[in-house]
Amino acid sequence: MEPLRRTIPALDADRARLSRGHVVVPEPEIGRRWRAARARAGVVHLDAAAAARPSIATVTDQTDHLRQENLVGAYIAEMEAAEVLAGARARLATLLDPGLTADDVVFQHSASAGFAALLAAWPLPPGSRVGVVPGEYGSNLLLLATRAARDGLELVELPVDPLGRIDLDRLDRAPGPARLEDLALVTFPHVPSQRGVAQPAAEVAARCAAAGVDLILDVAQSLGQVDLAGIGAAAYVGTSRKWLCGPRGAGFTAVRPDVVDRLGPGAPSLHSAHPHDLRAHPALPARPLPGPSRMAVGEAAVASRVGLATALTELLAEDLGAMRDRITALARHARRTLDGVAGWRLGEEADSPTGIVTLRPPAGVDPLAVCRALYVEARILTSPIPAGRAPELTAPVLRASTHVYSSPAEIEQLAEALDRWGRPGP
Repeated sequence: MEPLRRTIPALDADRARLSRGHVVVPEPEIGRRWRAARARAGVVHLDAAAAARPSIATVTDQTDHLRQENLVGAYIAEMEAAEVLAGARARLATLLDPGLTADDVVFQHSASAGFAALLAAWPLPPGSRVGVVPGEYGSNLLLLATRAARDGLELVELPVDPLGRIDLDRLDRAPGPARLEDLALVTFPHVPSQRGVAQPAAEVAARCAAAGVDLILDVAQSLGQVDLAGIGAAAYVGTSRKWLCGPRGAGFTAVRPDVVDRLGPGAPSLHSAHPHDLRAHPALPARPLPGPSRMAVGEAAVASRVGLATALTELLAEDLGAMRDRITALARHARRTLDGVAGWRLGEEADSPTGIVTLRPPAGVDPLAVCRALYVEARILTSPIPAGRAPELTAPVLRASTHVYSSPAEIEQLAEALDRWGRPGP
């Protein structure tokens, strides 16, 4: 079967013709510049929340590092890249929290690996209560449930509204075990991967600080598209490959300097803990290295970290507010364009301030099959989100996600393709 062809070639990429006129998304120059910095796409890429498109420069620096590993060996190449890697950690600190420095940021293999390390390191005595949300990422929830079962912890759901956002009024009045004062730790994703909403992270962080409760904030789906200013969490965890437009295989943790010395080693190794004297102390736990080094990972795909350094340099060369405005405007246009097409309905409010758009299918339609058809038949890349992604999700959804290089014209293409391939079968 012939792929669906683009139906609006005469329009500028930042204009799309709607039945009620034209829409123009702000900051078109940023969009043009970021598209020009990338290889010519073979697909309509509306999947930044899975893995955004890195620039040619990012991929070049990544492959150059691999060539250097071939010439001098991986360890020497890493030593030679030390300044580049330190710069990347400094730029992550700048994006995360003005109270952090490069020394507070540690590279991880991924956000999931980083969360596992943080959770393993956090001091949680038996009986501790941990505040979570029903929109928690499935992998993180598995880690939380495993530690809860092993150490006798209690996972307590924080009160949320119908879209999964923490309800601040109910949080302030929460009785019994859900009271912040009765929790040892709170953790949640700033932006969940299965719904285009943002948690009131700054407001929750302020309440946690007042109650003396630590907050671990997962920023895998927010850093690069949502402002983190003024949050002040105890720790952050995130990834390279989504809104930062870095390579796969690099993540990070960041812990405030007034918190880090309370933690154990994230994953005990000679990179995160002191050597162990088996004869003198056969049963003592690992002693962490000082400061953030206790979260360190030894073996890693350093080329991915070098690529992330380039992606961060490109990001911070832009007006971040303008980038956020463009991402949000594209997603809002997408929601208004896609809602109701072939019976698909929005999973969040039309004006939600993120680049993630989720669509609930009409009866009898499988989002996985539609996602496959959109890619195979129309060369449009989206993501099917299974119900197991988070407890709040009771049925699978289709997710589209826009970055600054996306365009209204591409959203129109998705609408036409969804109208063709997203209907129930005969």
